[in-house]
Amino acid sequence: MAGKGKVAIAVTAVKLGVKYGPQVWVATQVVREPVKEAMGKAMASEKARRGALAHAKSLADGSILKVYKGDASHWVVFSADEPITVYPPTDMPLSTLLERADLTKRIRADEKVKPTDRAKDAATAALRRGKPNQVN
Repeated sequence: MAGKGKVAIAVTAVKLGVKYGPQVWVATQVVREPVKEAMGKAMASEKARRGALAHAKSLADGSILKVYKGDASHWVVFSADEPITVYPPTDMPLSTLLERADLTKRIRADEKVKPTDRAKDAATAALRRGKPNQVN
């Protein structure tokens, strides 16, 4: 009699698959491209952060700072208080990128960034984006 429960679960799963399968398929097709785009942005930002951090570690008193140009994030590399370069490369001058940046939020190359710090950064970015159709 123990097999009856497993059969009932399998039958229910098949029924739900037949009923909702097409809807799930359509939803995955609709969401696929935006998810790929978002993941591509996140991976590009992480790759740029790692490159900037490696560059900052090779400098005396190296540090990095995350700045935004539109909706793209960039990492500025500093040696002491002087900006050196930006990852990923951009055509905008460093002085323009750093106009409204808070230089106290720089990350030292020798500091370990905790997951809570990364979560705070993500929350700040989400708040900065605001809500659709909202004037900031």
